[in-house]
Amino acid sequence: MDQKVFNYLLEIGCCKACGLRYLSSKDIDFSDVDGYIKKRNLINNDVPEKSDDLCVKKCKLNPCTVCLGLLQEPVIDDIINKVLLSEVQKYDSTVFNCSISTPTAILMREYAIGLMLLSNFPDLYENMQTFSLSKTWKLIVKNRLVEKLNMKFENSSTCNFWIDVIMDYEDNNKEAQVVSKLASNKKNKLLSSRKYISDLLSSIPPEEYKDVATFPPEIPDKFLYCKLVTCRHNSVYLAGRYCKFSRELSQSSWIIDGKKAKETSVEEIIFEQINKLFSIPTSQLKFSASGREDCDVRCLGKGRPFYIEISDPKKTVFTFNEFRELEVKINESSLIKVRDLQDVERSELAKIKEGEQMKSKDYVALCITKQPVTQEQMDKIDNAGSLVLKQKTPIRVLHRRPLAVRDKKIEEMKAHLIPGKDNMFILHVVTGAGTYIKEFIHGDFGRTKPSIGTIIDDEVDIIALDVVAVNLDWPKEIDVKTSQVES
Repeated sequence: MDQKVFNYLLEIGCCKACGLRYLSSKDIDFSDVDGYIKKRNLINNDVPEKSDDLCVKKCKLNPCTVCLGLLQEPVIDDIINKVLLSEVQKYDSTVFNCSISTPTAILMREYAIGLMLLSNFPDLYENMQTFSLSKTWKLIVKNRLVEKLNMKFENSSTCNFWIDVIMDYEDNNKEAQVVSKLASNKKNKLLSSRKYISDLLSSIPPEEYKDVATFPPEIPDKFLYCKLVTCRHNSVYLAGRYCKFSRELSQSSWIIDGKKAKETSVEEIIFEQINKLFSIPTSQLKFSASGREDCDVRCLGKGRPFYIEISDPKKTVFTFNEFRELEVKINESSLIKVRDLQDVERSELAKIKEGEQMKSKDYVALCITKQPVTQEQMDKIDNAGSLVLKQKTPIRVLHRRPLAVRDKKIEEMKAHLIPGKDNMFILHVVTGAGTYIKEFIHGDFGRTKPSIGTIIDDEVDIIALDVVAVNLDWPKEIDVKTSQVES
């Protein structure tokens, strides 16, 4: 049966590789199409003399009626030639994968061939799965790319470096007229959309398609062509913790009316050194952290967890010593300090997102009262235990957050007097994620209940605030002395 199907496909204008795609065998060797055809004796010897040669020559001379030449030597050669070694070598990857984007005309041609095979060989094609065009193309080109690039091919979801090939076809719009006829009574007419065409073909009765299409599809007089070859690498992620020592430093660039409100930021200080050390453009860097402190709040202790996404990186491997060198360069700044720099997998980023909702934070605040403060008032704070606050969206963030009342948690508190300062005290407080600590202290005109002011029955304001701990066990701590990540 395979021989009969194969020769039928050649007769209607399919190339040899497409002829093999529709066979029932699953062990087809697409790296040696001619050898496989000979091994399986697929050429029909019962037809008149030399007709096989004529058929094969016809397939070589004409673009395939299904793949438009994608699996034929002239197009394959053109693609290989357009994969530039100089572009690939800009990346430090030792493995690659590849993808192909084909014109929508192929969708319609494959659909038509499928209907013909189902009509002529119903017992064989009613439930059969054929080789996809993209998979077949990859099987054909991968060895040639391996040889040209001197890289290992990795056909898996874990491969991060891709060579993307985009094909085009001169008569694609002309052939889309078939879809235009089918869509004449449809509301959505996104005729150039691959998804739309695919959905349309799967939803209409075969007879409706046969009324407007040519069977078999006409053998094209033009090959499709390679429009563009690009290289890309999936993002890589660097993680660490930062401390911020300035009360005039924002986490990211602060822009007001198109102008920078501050000279620099935590993000910019880190990005500058990454750029200097590794020549990575700052436009390829994206900074994210586990929350943020206000510009006038210091972040101390072990610091706040953060990660940096590097999009389409050329450099993807960072050594332990390179991370330590980067830390030294960043820490030359008197404004911030970083630690525990390391690379992390994308899957680990979920931990920092979870931490935004689940983590607790330790604060130390310098508070001032209207009246002289007493030890009795300090005892009230110490004995308050854990509290659930009702926090209405603070006035200072109403421009960027919706108005709502949110439950926030104070887990524990400790306060003590300052010798020689009768209207000041130090407050140590541990809060749940998302608590507005400044508003908890001064009450925000009664928008946060309870507040420190209501607990000690006095007007309280905040002079200075420090984050002293962000209680999230991520990323893993680096033990520089033993040169390893502590688990």
